[in-house]
Amino acid sequence: MAITRVGELRKVFKDGRSELLNGVARLAILYEDLRLEMKELQGLRRTVIELGEDDTDNRVPYFLRRALKTLVEFGSALNVIRQTDEFKTAAPKLAPLDSKYIVNADKYLQQNWGLIKELRNEFGGHVQAGAVEFAVTHLTSEVGKVTWNPDPGAWTAGIECDFAGVLMAGGISSKLQSGGEVLVELRKALEVMSQGFNHAQAAMVAIVHAFLWESFGR
Repeated sequence: MAITRVGELRKVFKDGRSELLNGVARLAILYEDLRLEMKELQGLRRTVIELGEDDTDNRVPYFLRRALKTLVEFGSALNVIRQTDEFKTAAPKLAPLDSKYIVNADKYLQQNWGLIKELRNEFGGHVQAGAVEFAVTHLTSEVGKVTWNPDPGAWTAGIECDFAGVLMAGGISSKLQSGGEVLVELRKALEVMSQGFNHAQAAMVAIVHAFLWESFGR
């Protein structure tokens, strides 16, 4: 059964006077973005990656780019929170499970920081020539398409480069295992994201329980 609590946010976050709570507020915003992005990715993973349906709008690479960017920011924000004096003072008093979730999430994100940032760079708007070259030289039987659908009433010329999604999926594999099959390597990238999200989710549960739950009242 869901439990909802309501609180006046100005009081909950102490008028912005707490460095720790300011960090928690930032983390909550990033977490909600990540939750929405991962929900979309999980649905796409089943339809596009597992069932082989066409990703006609290139939604997989788009949401993967967004989720990678958000996960990087989440990891950075979590690490900043743990460095505050308020957190260090509170840490010994945290419930064991809360402490475990927070530490494990920070540990996972820090250990995979290099890989996650590399993936973010490839999918965060900076499409590198080397990644594209890797993609086109490691294609196997992938099929792509291009469509010209001119519409005098539309604001675009009507060209749709649907094949770009396949190439972008191949670009991510350049950061994982050289020579791998595009969809196999994409699954690995999604697994990194899934594990990262699981840790982020657990950490958010712990942080809300430790620093916000009581402030929201009953």
